Order: sequence, then C-alpha cells, then structure tokens
Amino acid sequence: MKNPFQLIGKSEAEALEKFRSHFQKLFFGDAEKECVCFSTNSLRYIVDIGHQDIRSEGMSYGMYIAAKLGEENLFESLWQFSKNYLQNSSGNYAPYFAWQVGLPNSKHSDFYKMDPGAAPDGEEYFAAALLLAAKKFQKPAYKKEACELLQAMAHKIPAGNVRAMFDESRAAVRFSPMTGNDFTDPSYHTLFFYRLFAEETGDKFWEAVYAESIHFLKHAMHPETGLAADYTEFNGEPKATNFNPMSHYFSGDSWRVVLNLALDFSSEISKPAENICQNAKDFEQKICRKYLQFFRSQKTVFADYQIDGTPAPNARELTTGLMAMNAAATCALDINNSDDAELARYFLQKLWETPTPTGTWRYYDGMLLLLAYCLLTSKF
Repeated sequence: MKNPFQLIGKSEAEALEKFRSHFQKLFFGDAEKECVCFSTNSLRYIVDIGHQDIRSEGMSYGMYIAAKLGEENLFESLWQFSKNYLQNSSGNYAPYFAWQVGLPNSKHSDFYKMDPGAAPDGEEYFAAALLLAAKKFQKPAYKKEACELLQAMAHKIPAGNVRAMFDESRAAVRFSPMTGNDFTDPSYHTLFFYRLFAEETGDKFWEAVYAESIHFLKHAMHPETGLAADYTEFNGEPKATNFNPMSHYFSGDSWRVVLNLALDFSSEISKPAENICQNAKDFEQKICRKYLQFFRSQKTVFADYQIDGTPAPNARELTTGLMAMNAAATCALDINNSDDAELARYFLQKLWETPTPTGTWRYYDGMLLLLAYCLLTSKF
C-alpha cells in the first residue's frame, strides 16, 4: 500500500509533514526539552538523554533516517563523528564501533570510549545507511565503506577475544562479537538489511543469514502473542542474564522485532530465492497479525511482558517507542481484508495522535518514532 495513512484519512503530504515535524523537533528543536542531536566542531552527534552518553545504535539510526529524508549534510556529519569518535581504528576491536561513548566532562576533555566493545545492531544500521546513502546521494565511497564493514562483520579473523559478529556455523547474528556472548537478540535479526547486503556485496553468506533468521524468529516469537524476548538462545528460548534483569522478557530491545518483519515484508529486493522470500512473507504477515491482535485485546497496555502475554514484574506503561513499532507492524497486514484494515486503522490513528516525545527518555522513543515513519512513508 503506497500510503497506509489513507486508512485514517491522511494524504501523503500530511504524512510527510507529520514525519518532518517530528524530525525537526528531535534533531533541531529545543536543546533542553526536545532535541537529541547536537553539534561539535561542525559535526553532529546523537545523545541518549536519559543515560547521558552516545551509542552506536543512535548514531546509525540517525544516519539511516537522514538518508531516508535526503539530508545529505546531516548524514555526512553524523558519519564523520562516528568514524572519529566511535570507530576502533586499530587493535582487536577494529573496525567495529564502540557501542557506548562518553560526553566530555571534568575527567575527559573530549568524547571518549566508555566501552570499545560493539553491538551488532549498530553495525547493521551503519552498513544499511551507507548503502542507502550511496544511491541517494550518488557517492560510491559510501558503498565501499559499507562493504568493508560488512566483510568484517561476517568474516573477521578472530583477534584476541573479538570475533565476527555472526556465528558462521549457524549463519546467525551474535549478541556481541566478544567471546562468551554465544546467544542472540531477536531485534538484531534485521531481515531486509540481509537481503540488501546480499544484493550489494554478492556475498551468498547474507542469503544464508536471511534464511536462518526467518527460521530462528519462527521459534523466538510466541505463536499466539507474537512476542519475543529481548535476548534468547539461538533456538529462540528466552535468556536471563545477570546484567539485564529484563533480558528474558519482551521489553525495550524486542519492541523492534516487528519493525524488522514489516520492513522486510514491504521490500522488493529479489534476493534470496523467491520461494524463501514468499515463505518469509507468509510468516511475517501471520505473526504480525497475531502480535497486533494481542495488543488490540489488552484493556491496559504495558511496555514489558512475558512472551506468553502476562505483564512482566514491574511492567512500565505503554511508551511512544512501542506504540510506534506497533504502527509500523501494520505494513505487514493485508488491508484488502476488512479485519486487517480495521486493525491497521486503530494503530495508525494511535500513532498519528502521538506527540513528539520530550524529556528525559525522548531519545529511544524518538528514534523509534522516526524509524516507524521511515517505513510508513517509504512508498512515496
């Protein structure tokens, strides 16, 4: 469907205006209440306001959003900052990006790597954003940089305790390339990106990753609720960890799983084989429908659940980020089906009425809001 928002009576122009309004506030709005994007020495960077740090996740999301909106100067500025301050240029961690960078403070006169270790979702979004920008802005250098990063992500020769981001025997993304992190995060399985990587690099490995990720998600997502845990074993079983008490629940990370499904469902890239893609689309539509039916059935919607749909202990109230992901999931529905159309209409109206997040936790909610609009307006 070219314009999902027509289901709630909104034109393409109105949808783009809404997208741009959210973007303007989050990237160029009031520094104290709205903005998450700041500048230093003509470079731009995105801050997790609540934690007062910079993350590879946010920087790569920012680049992806900038590429989608055609914001070339912003894209280049974010990319240069990422290379200058996040990327490990030497040592065992090279060429990966530090997942967490600190702001200048009384002990540090400049930005500094709080943890040089990498989180694969950051690299996945960096690579996808570079490939999109290479075409959007007619800059082949971006594709070259993306392909170099993808080579390391898939095939890095182990250096110390740092390996490839993907388990080659399983063709599956790891939680982290550091030794000992032999489990995964369902939201890191960025299906459409693997098809994009396969097309742009010619590396068949990415087709295998795509097929394995579909197989994995069929086990990781609950068959009735569609919920997945933040972290899981490679067989899809929720994984409890001692450093994240929410890791075995549907929580902040796993909100993004349906975005990945809906984005892949909406894509038109031919790789891998057609039968694999069609089987994937059948699964994506079925599980997104189950997922949205679950949320539609809830009298009180929480942000954290056990994957069977029971609210998690100390579950938070519904957040803007989860609301945005739920709206994005409607892109996998069949709007020619009256029940699907009504389901989509409900979540799209909720998104339309949601204001730009402000305050302490505006970073993650805001980034997910913009990623949802990237998908929902991608056809025009």
